[in-house]
Amino acid sequence: MVFKDRNRLTLDYNRFPGGIFNPSLVKHTNGLWGIARCEQYNQAERNEDKSLNFTSNQAVLFELDTSLQVDKAKYDVKFEGFPDKPWRAEDYRLFVFENQIFCTHTLWVEGYNIGMALSRVNPTEGIITLLNPIVIKNLEIQGIEKNWVMIPGEKTLHCLYSFYPYFTLAKLDNLNSVQFKLLSRTRLEPPTNGLADQLISLSTVPQRIGDAWYLLVHQKDRDHVYHDYVVQLNNSTLMPEIISDRPVISGGDCEGFWRGYLTVYSLLIIDKQAIVSFGEGDRYSGIMTTLVSELLGSL
Repeated sequence: MVFKDRNRLTLDYNRFPGGIFNPSLVKHTNGLWGIARCEQYNQAERNEDKSLNFTSNQAVLFELDTSLQVDKAKYDVKFEGFPDKPWRAEDYRLFVFENQIFCTHTLWVEGYNIGMALSRVNPTEGIITLLNPIVIKNLEIQGIEKNWVMIPGEKTLHCLYSFYPYFTLAKLDNLNSVQFKLLSRTRLEPPTNGLADQLISLSTVPQRIGDAWYLLVHQKDRDHVYHDYVVQLNNSTLMPEIISDRPVISGGDCEGFWRGYLTVYSLLIIDKQAIVSFGEGDRYSGIMTTLVSELLGSL
């Protein structure tokens, strides 16, 4: 594996018995910021009693120091502009656009399923402000796909809705209303690197290295073990060009509630270092690092 040594983030796991997991990282100005999902109840408890899905929603915003250790953490995050009815958010993914920090996330309201939404994040003040649910014009949204990722350019913002079997790309039309227009929906050729000919989902916001974009995608095998592969996207078309022959990170021996669940939520490139953040067993948050040269060498 390219990513090997897991380093657990020092967050207050006793405060949330259901887990602090699926962290996402972003670099902005001079800070390295993160967000992670916090749960009072684990998935089994919430499956047994559906009302527990809509208990007080929580997240933690944190800052890492230069050694990638948690320096500060805010657990009293304020959610502004969210629905009055009971709601929950999952799958936070941070990115920077127009010099501001945003995050995509699911937004479920009791009695409804709005789908994916976009929020603005102020990590220093500990505030997450809902902008709107994300709309992609002329695209029928499928409930099975909830791992949308943004591709932030200097002046444009693209939304990558799905990876395989259909590679679906949209472009921002209006930020205030969070409306995107569909650009392309392409049926990709079946994988030849050992991946099953079934759903391959997006893991991370693409990062620029040289003249191309790179991201991680994942597939869950028949034993419910997550495997992530690195993908190179064309700089101009944003279409996939190469995918690694083998996983660069896998679950199967995770601590927490689910041994197979090593769920990657962000990839960062800082100088010569590649950093991934991940949830472990739907219970813990962690990071792993490798050299950028080793990551690219897997292609």
